Amino acid sequence: MRLHCAPDLTRFVTRPMARWLAGFGITLTEFQILVTLHESPRSALALTRRLRLHAAPVSRSLARLREREMVTRTSSRRFAPWSLTDSGRKHLEVLDLLWPEVDEATRAMLGEQFVQRVIALVDRLPKTLPPEHPGWSD
Repeated sequence: MRLHCAPDLTRFVTRPMARWLAGFGITLTEFQILVTLHESPRSALALTRRLRLHAAPVSRSLARLREREMVTRTSSRRFAPWSLTDSGRKHLEVLDLLWPEVDEATRAMLGEQFVQRVIALVDRLPKTLPPEHPGWSD
């Protein structure tokens, strides 16, 4: 039994995407944040839940994106929402134009049947993770 199969598969799929995104100066986590903020402004905590990531990489990514003026926060309050700047929107538009090529290569690498099964599985997952501590809120 191969218990390490899921991490291997994750690396196999994300490595080419991460390399492609690095050519545009962003990480996979930063890309996920930009896409999520394109949907609507969100607090850092809401981003961690939506992306199913730990707070530390999300916070570091937000800091880098803010340094590059791709995201902004409406206030300095702890749970103030983050949103895309015009620069962030433009960056995302460029990536969106080229994304179909990356998507097609990934689908070809994995096989369409496997891709459809993974998409169906992900579609059944809750859109956000529940708070780890019931007393915390946005």
